[in-house]
Amino acid sequence: MNMFLYQGLWVSGEEPQLPLNSRSYRYGDGFFESMRFELGCIQYADLHEIRIRKAAMLLKMELPDNFNMQHLELDIQEHLHSKDIASASVRCTFFREGAGLYTPQNAATQIITEVKSTDFRGYPLNENGLTLGLFSELSKNANYTSTIKTNSALTYVMAGLYAAENQWDECVIINDSGRIAETVSSNIFTVNGDFITTPPLSEYCVDGIMRKVVIQLAGVYGYSVRENPITAIDLSAADEIFISNAVKGIQWVGEYGGKSYKNATSKKLSDLLNKPFTQS
Repeated sequence: MNMFLYQGLWVSGEEPQLPLNSRSYRYGDGFFESMRFELGCIQYADLHEIRIRKAAMLLKMELPDNFNMQHLELDIQEHLHSKDIASASVRCTFFREGAGLYTPQNAATQIITEVKSTDFRGYPLNENGLTLGLFSELSKNANYTSTIKTNSALTYVMAGLYAAENQWDECVIINDSGRIAETVSSNIFTVNGDFITTPPLSEYCVDGIMRKVVIQLAGVYGYSVRENPITAIDLSAADEIFISNAVKGIQWVGEYGGKSYKNATSKKLSDLLNKPFTQS
């Protein structure tokens, strides 16, 4: 069962908490942050806090004065210890409170923290390659909210439905220029020889935490990492394709557009990513 921390209390997801006039429910007025808790802490907590504060600033939301990652980590740590849970995925949803129609009457923000235990350690690489497809019925709008994870996620929902209808594991989302932005749940990378390419933030992909980690990790270990626009043709021409997010780490793609892909580079990067867990 998932548990939720709201207004200082841990509650079951089956217990209604939000009022029906909540701005999150009515307008999707807010954003969320997905994280991984393991080894007694939120992984890459400093990067997550930077992204949270950036999203709040862009959306003109005022975080509670007492909000910081240290307090959040302690709350989660105490809860998981009481349940004898070693690792979990964490989602913090930030939503603007208060009255008003489209125009809110204040900028104060409420936070709901959802914690779900996981049965894996670290960021295990998927054994079987993902099947990947292309969603072109809707495109991701080119604006400053596109790089953050807003609660208004209808494009991702429709892309997810399209992937399910086509029996794909994941689905590529395009931007207004028809180029690749990301997938439903992750940032995307291609590999050609020793070159790793991922769309720059100017292509309106989410400013992913694991994206940052992978770029840094690959650069340290001798790969040439480029932030360049990617097209559907580039995906077809790649030697490898992999995706990344803060909860699952790196996942490799085994098939796209009828072509099969390898996973040598994604496996090496995944091994490097998991070093802290294998050494603990």
